[in-house]
Amino acid sequence: MVFGLGKKKEPQEVSLNNDQYKFDVEPDQNILDAALKAGVAFPHDCRVGSCGSCACKLTDGKIKATADFSYVLDGQQLDDGMILACQSRATTPVSIDVAIDGDAKASATKNYMGRVKKVTSLTHDIIELTVGVDGLEHNGAAGQYSELLVKQVGSTRSYSFAKAPQNENPDELTFFIRNVPKGRFSRWLFGKDPTGQKIEVNTPYGSFYYRDGKGTMVCIAGGSGMSAVKAVLEQAAIDQVERDAVFLFGARTQEDIYSQAELEEIQKKWNPNFKFEYVYVLNMEPEDSDWTGARGMVTDFLKSDYIEKGKLNMKDCQGFLCGPPPMIDAAIKEFTAEGMPNEEIFFDKFLDSGSK
Repeated sequence: MVFGLGKKKEPQEVSLNNDQYKFDVEPDQNILDAALKAGVAFPHDCRVGSCGSCACKLTDGKIKATADFSYVLDGQQLDDGMILACQSRATTPVSIDVAIDGDAKASATKNYMGRVKKVTSLTHDIIELTVGVDGLEHNGAAGQYSELLVKQVGSTRSYSFAKAPQNENPDELTFFIRNVPKGRFSRWLFGKDPTGQKIEVNTPYGSFYYRDGKGTMVCIAGGSGMSAVKAVLEQAAIDQVERDAVFLFGARTQEDIYSQAELEEIQKKWNPNFKFEYVYVLNMEPEDSDWTGARGMVTDFLKSDYIEKGKLNMKDCQGFLCGPPPMIDAAIKEFTAEGMPNEEIFFDKFLDSGSK
């Protein structure tokens, strides 16, 4: 008896915005991934179906959802045919409407094989990971991220560039990584010395990067979120942007402070006609310690020392935020309450895999 193997699934064509862009999506590939590999600046951030940035409208054709959209999209959006591109596979040719920023940076994502070149301790729970990548075309923007995959760990992890591309050594990428309790990647990275171990790198991704503006850049970060904001500020210094910048880094105690030398270097290289300042704000530092700097929650410090004293008019500023979700949410609430337009707030929330 002979059994048929079944019809082989073929790639399907995706058309965006009435044929503004066209590309093929493989049977086992999601629509967002195919768009990014085709060099389309499709809006996205988390790429795992939790942020909603890649929400778009399916106007024709059929898709297979790989996750429940209702966790992110509301009933009205679902009724209107909205889908999440990162959780959708095309089963027929499809047409999609999506808002694509004409000024967005678009670089086709590529896959590379690299090796751990160096691991450097920055704090008690954050390390600097340097990955050597042969043949790397570092066409990402400061603030974007790479996906890293180690076979013995399993699924990919996303980490922001810790340096502006021009500040990287050739064929290298640098990341700041926090030791996450119960995190499989953390156990691998913070356990035995991983130097020389193979690591797959998919890059670049993300919608967090410098945007032009006239007002002050108000930057807030915490934990390993230092990486993306520092990289953006490095790029701004390289480009000699004509604007002021304030960077507030929220931390627990003095042992969580790092990258001071790099921030001082940014300050030295900032456009001399404008001002760059940075402040470490500690919220758990013992009262009887020798710390004479800022204390409290970083958003409270922003309000008391910058907004209420008239140093900043948030209506005229841009916000750049990176770090744990509670910090980002609190900062966005403060920014908007003080009149900063939502479209001038750019952020990247760092979600720990250990909590999933």
